[in-house]
Amino acid sequence: MKKNLLLFFCLAALPACGGRSNIMLTSEPSIERAFDIINGTSQGKPLVKFLYKNPVRFEYSNTAGMCHKFSLKKGLIFLPGEMKSSDLVLALAAARAAYIYRLYATTGLGEIISEEEELATLFQARLALEINMVNADFEKAKTSAEIKSDFCTYIMESSRYAMAQARREALTPNENCQRPLETLENQRIWLEKLRQAIDEDNFNQLLYERDMERVRRGAMPISEAMKNDAKMRALPTYETYRFQRVFYDDQKAVFSDFEKIYKEEIGGDEAWRRGHKEELDRARGEFSTCNLPGEVN
Repeated sequence: MKKNLLLFFCLAALPACGGRSNIMLTSEPSIERAFDIINGTSQGKPLVKFLYKNPVRFEYSNTAGMCHKFSLKKGLIFLPGEMKSSDLVLALAAARAAYIYRLYATTGLGEIISEEEELATLFQARLALEINMVNADFEKAKTSAEIKSDFCTYIMESSRYAMAQARREALTPNENCQRPLETLENQRIWLEKLRQAIDEDNFNQLLYERDMERVRRGAMPISEAMKNDAKMRALPTYETYRFQRVFYDDQKAVFSDFEKIYKEEIGGDEAWRRGHKEELDRARGEFSTCNLPGEVN
């Protein structure tokens, strides 16, 4: 009943969304319904507002992989089509991808990294608690095992365990899901190598190798990597040195800002858990067999 009222409220509120009529986040009715659900929550509403101010399109993927995929240079985020059997599970998947996109867009990071997935799994779990997910909701989507597992870890273990699980998933090679992702620490190590690359050819090579790694993960087309390399190698030496200094300073600031946001988001999640103990206790009762051997997802 609570879910039906939530969905009714979301749909009834749509005409009041002045200025959004010309902005479409998706061409898929099921994804539209998912965003209606997200928009009807206290945590999801600011996220949807951000998406309308910084539009990106959500569509179903036509390639293998039970995961979200990003093509942000083209303004696209892909969701697995198999999740359309449950509006609620689809809402959780869309919210997680949208949350990562918001981090990407606001921090200036040049690519999706593991730490973004870690924070996104916390957001997704809190949203699942707010919309009062039950076992039956996950059972409607046969491909929701990973989302349910992450949610179970959050409610039965802790946020730290949930983040560690998300990190393992993000760092496990899976070309269909643009993984493994980079970590913030690896990005910093690479940036330090770039700073030390006084030799112009070595500097260009480091940039090229980074782009080729993105190509291998499926996060960048090889044509873009080749174009970037040709553009850099065509620069005069003094321009290369100038670019190197500016790039280093900019990226160092981006990493520092992201680390601050990362800590703030973790602190915010800890505060949320303290203020929602009843919801956590209810969920633990509903999902008492979570992740136990023999459980069928």
